[in-house]
Amino acid sequence: MKLKALNPRLYNIMFHTHTVSGIVISFALFVIFYTGAFALFRDELYRWENHQSRNVSLIQVDTDELLQQVKLKYPDFNEAGQTSIVYNNEKQPYIQFYADLHSEENQRRRIRALVNPINWEITDNENPLTTVAETLYRLHFFDQIPGFGLWLSGFVSLFFLFAIVTGVLIHWKNLIQKFYAFSLKRKLKNIWTDAHTTLSIIGLPFQVTYAVTGALLGLLTLLLAPSAIIMLDGNTDPIFEKITPQRTFKIDNNAKTAPMISLTEIKNEVLKNYPDHQILSAVTQHYGFEDATIAIRVDDGQGIVSDGNIVYSLKDGTLLTAIFPNQKTYSQTVYNLMTKLHFGTFGGMFLKIVYFILSMITCFALISGILIWKTAREKKSYTDKQKRFHHQVTKWYLAICLSLFPATALLFLANKVVSFNMDNRSFYVNSIFFIGWLVFTFTGLFWNNLSKLNRNYLVIGSILSILVPILNGIVTKDWIWKTFTSKQYYVFSVDFSWLLAGIIGLLVCKMYLFRPKSIQGEN
Repeated sequence: MKLKALNPRLYNIMFHTHTVSGIVISFALFVIFYTGAFALFRDELYRWENHQSRNVSLIQVDTDELLQQVKLKYPDFNEAGQTSIVYNNEKQPYIQFYADLHSEENQRRRIRALVNPINWEITDNENPLTTVAETLYRLHFFDQIPGFGLWLSGFVSLFFLFAIVTGVLIHWKNLIQKFYAFSLKRKLKNIWTDAHTTLSIIGLPFQVTYAVTGALLGLLTLLLAPSAIIMLDGNTDPIFEKITPQRTFKIDNNAKTAPMISLTEIKNEVLKNYPDHQILSAVTQHYGFEDATIAIRVDDGQGIVSDGNIVYSLKDGTLLTAIFPNQKTYSQTVYNLMTKLHFGTFGGMFLKIVYFILSMITCFALISGILIWKTAREKKSYTDKQKRFHHQVTKWYLAICLSLFPATALLFLANKVVSFNMDNRSFYVNSIFFIGWLVFTFTGLFWNNLSKLNRNYLVIGSILSILVPILNGIVTKDWIWKTFTSKQYYVFSVDFSWLLAGIIGLLVCKMYLFRPKSIQGEN
């Protein structure tokens, strides 16, 4: 089946737009998708990261008792400030507690702590002990780049959308024919050329979703600023009212003190009204005064609009305002909808696995796109100097992208090597990861043969992958068979996934080595 083709002039414009936009953002986009695949399981990775949390069972928390325990730990705890409580769950057994401390004017001091719900042990979390999932999550939107990292990720997503649209247009004529023409019996060079098109078609809805949501989340402040200035005279309250309605309740500094209703009672009332939902977090504001409020976030983890934000008065427990689950207006839905679509926080574990696979497929499509770009410039119309430049660009891009595989395995290994008793532990773990990534990248630049570069990164990454479950067993004594039999499935899944990745990588490499001709030739 052939569809109507673009006219030659428009085709050339679309082709060059696709090529330029793709090659400019390819390595940054690879980092976004690769780290984003791991960021999907940020919560699920916690028990593997922190072996001390593996024996902490899930229990319901008395919120009033929690506040009393925090007061004992932090005598200068400022209850009247903004206090955020992220409740424990099966994935994250500790309660995450964020609050203000009494301080001098213009010097805000904050509590950032983890609370053990079993024995009420409170651990300062200003410098977290664990950092693997958080590091990859922040790298997903370039948060390590101060100032404009988030905006950069947003612009990359925007250009990715251009690349998707132009890619569809240039392949529009034979889109269906090319999809069914893919075969593993062809020459290896043709396999990855066709795979770029075929896999991009398979992941097209996913990639469009990520391009749109990534651009919106990354550039949200830039998009909202003109609207707030022009349409709302600089007042952002109507915007936040649709997302976090509690922010529209201003603190009255002249408010009188008043007895507070039990936070646990309010929490139980919400659970009674929404028995199929889980309370994710609670935020109190101006606690102890007449205008005190609490905002409770709920979600069932399955529906795409099933989350809600309910605000109560802490003086008498009356309902002040709410974004009710499954009863939202369009404006109340948009932001959280974008977030859920982007991070896959609906549909359960199955959806996250599908997202992960599609992310890896997209990474392959990006790598194959780089190689296609390089091969297309080996024609006689290009001078030797131009060909050397194209080869160097390709080598740099491949080195940056492919070295992320062994560097990520190194990050997991560093999490077990660096002692939990070490001060600023997260700094050392992150340093090992970023320095390792840098070393792996520059090492790859010495492998002038692209086939050797691909093969070596695959071998190094696979070996390090196999070491992850081994080192976890040595350090924590939780060997992979033990975590399976003891039903610590989150820990088992991480070890098993790395073991499987290492074995598959070595098998692929073995097949790759016995090929009579490499993908890239002898360049």
